Amino acid sequence: MKKLVAMIALGLAVAGTSYAQTTPQQNRKSENRVEQGRRVKGEGRRGGERREKLSPEQRATKRTQLLTQKLDLNNSQERKLQALNLKHAQQLESFKGQYAQKGQRNEGGERYKEGREQMKQLRASWEKEFKSIVSKKQYAQYETERKQMQANRSNRKGREEGKENRVRRQQNG
Repeated sequence: MKKLVAMIALGLAVAGTSYAQTTPQQNRKSENRVEQGRRVKGEGRRGGERREKLSPEQRATKRTQLLTQKLDLNNSQERKLQALNLKHAQQLESFKGQYAQKGQRNEGGERYKEGREQMKQLRASWEKEFKSIVSKKQYAQYETERKQMQANRSNRKGREEGKENRVRRQQNG
């Protein structure tokens, strides 16, 4: 009798645990990796969502609309900004194409430094032309918004740890 009760209890325990597993095994693996802070190949940064890849024209239009809305630009300014953003987006696209080719990976960090310098130059040229399009008041508002976004970015969790590691690497290397 005791053996029968023990067998029934064991059977119920096994059956109960098997019903508790409602997620398929494939999903569980990726969920565990996301929980542990690792990304699974093919998944984006937030919840498995991927950002859609936009063409340079789409990126330029999106950025122009955003800045037009935030800075209350007039039609003339909007047209000039659209042209500037399109030119900049195309330059970025060609820049990415140069550095995405295989076999041209980090040669002692020189290509990385060179790429960063080119990006800084592209950004500076965009800023200069942008400044000539907008009024001083609009540019001041843009700078305020940009600094606020930078502050928000640096306040994200884990950001300081990454910064400390970069500083250490620069000091050691």
